[in-house]
Amino acid sequence: MIQWNFNVDDYTENTGFKPIPIGEHRVRIASAEEQVSNSGNPMIKLVLDVSGYNSTIWHYVVFMADNQKFTNQKLGEIFNSFGIPQGNLNTASWIGKVGAAKVKHDTYNGETNAKIAYFIAKDKQDKLPAWQEPSNKAEVTGQASGIPAGFTPIPDNNNLPWN
Repeated sequence: MIQWNFNVDDYTENTGFKPIPIGEHRVRIASAEEQVSNSGNPMIKLVLDVSGYNSTIWHYVVFMADNQKFTNQKLGEIFNSFGIPQGNLNTASWIGKVGAAKVKHDTYNGETNAKIAYFIAKDKQDKLPAWQEPSNKAEVTGQASGIPAGFTPIPDNNNLPWN
């Protein structure tokens, strides 16, 4: 069991999540993880940082053997937008690549969330501003990523100070 001395004065109820605005945004691949979908198909879960926002958008590419054309179209859009060599499924090499996407809003269970409508081809990204890191890392904007603002996750390795 975790031993922790909770201080209620450190807690404030968060009621101010605002989704990333609809429109075209530069996005950066923060992580790309191979997983299995609920239907049992292989998939890639992308976590995308959005230029100028302290939030992430999750995007899933499901590999559907019964609809290879659709899967290849989705992969091709990602390869083209982020400058990833065609057919490169080494997702570790995708991390940190910057591309662009059109963001839309979907409502689920009464909450509005930002989603990727589509990825923008590299040759169509010239009109977008250059990548911008969030100006205030503690600011609460955009879609909740599940990680509190200002929180730095512990690295998953053996170089921890208490090992």
